[in-house]
Amino acid sequence: MKKATSIITIALVMITMVGCAGAKDYEINLINGYHVVRTSANNIKILKKDKEDTTGNAPTIPVYNENKDNLESVVSVGQDDRFILAKTNKELYYILDTHIEILYKSLIKAKFEEVKEGLGISKDIELKNLDSYEKIR
Repeated sequence: MKKATSIITIALVMITMVGCAGAKDYEINLINGYHVVRTSANNIKILKKDKEDTTGNAPTIPVYNENKDNLESVVSVGQDDRFILAKTNKELYYILDTHIEILYKSLIKAKFEEVKEGLGISKDIELKNLDSYEKIR
């Protein structure tokens, strides 16, 4: 009887541990096949999840960084029908042209505003905190 109770207890503990992983993970649908994807508190990215992207070469925000000590995650997003604008926890800004898949990356605020103006992006596009978007779990 003790052996059965121990096995059941161990199984329940393992299920609980596995079940808790990713409880706060989510996706947010953006334009043209792009999504905000959260896989952990320190890993929030924008990437393309589209059947048309068979190469996997579509730009991501932030750009993949091998330096694990300097993790960069998206904290706010804005969009229109062509551009996705993003800000990260490292106070860096990104502009993604989803029509031709060009990424203007790791911009400081002044350069971000300059590039945004040069591309003719409306000043009405607001960077919104991710909590203001509908999340899919």
